[in-house]
Amino acid sequence: MSDQALLTARARPTTPNQLAERVAAAALRRGALLLATDFDGSVAPIRSRPGEVRALPAAERALAWLSRRGAAAGRHARVPTRVGLISARDSDDVAARIVLGPEAVVSGNYGLERRRGDGEATVVRAAARWLPALEAAAVEVEAALHEGRCPGARLERKRGGVVIHTRGLERPGSESCALELATEVAARWKLGVVPGKMVAEIHLPLRRTKADAVADLRRGRWREAALCIAGDDAGDVPMLQLAVGVPDAVAVAVGDEETPPEVVEAAGWQLPGPEAWAETLTELVERLRAS
Repeated sequence: MSDQALLTARARPTTPNQLAERVAAAALRRGALLLATDFDGSVAPIRSRPGEVRALPAAERALAWLSRRGAAAGRHARVPTRVGLISARDSDDVAARIVLGPEAVVSGNYGLERRRGDGEATVVRAAARWLPALEAAAVEVEAALHEGRCPGARLERKRGGVVIHTRGLERPGSESCALELATEVAARWKLGVVPGKMVAEIHLPLRRTKADAVADLRRGRWREAALCIAGDDAGDVPMLQLAVGVPDAVAVAVGDEETPPEVVEAAGWQLPGPEAWAETLTELVERLRAS
């Protein structure tokens, strides 16, 4: 079988209605639902500038209901639900771009820190000693961009990362230039690099991925819940792969023409973009509301 045939067999295109029915049925069989979703490119359409990104209203409403007060106890629903937004952004940055219920958990910086409801973000203790090196790397990248390296590229500083954005640039080689710069600087400060769609991120060299963030959410009784995971970029692959071999787990590639093939390969089902995922979430709420 060819590689393309394997990808097609691994992630089957589906509709919001069909996917919502599948997830709801799994939740009813297991008696609870844990839903973990990426933010940029999944709940919110990607924009040229990160500061312009905002969750789609339909997705926001659905996730707010799934994480409302009493959601974990199943109040006004057919089953208990728990929602986690898993992002490469700072958790408080995500929280400023979407209105969630008080029981939602936002895991930022690939799970290096997280925020519950309206509370403050808490950082993984092991990350603290690397913050000075990360700041030094940010200064070095900023200087390189100011001196003309990767013309037009934009710098974003985060609590756990330094990001070089090239989205919207028409200059050939901009994306590879950003990755090359990030790799050079990261090596000098013994930091890691995470490539993405039109971004290159210098990251703390800790063994934390979005899969770790989802694993944190699955502790206790949520380990037996039906699991639904959605993502669109290379950083989402580890958490999508958690669905492999797990009963009643659904992994969704929120795909478009920029979606890396490894995302499609890691998922079981594929939707054509954030609008379709928002429609799926809306349909899911209707199936899980108590009659």
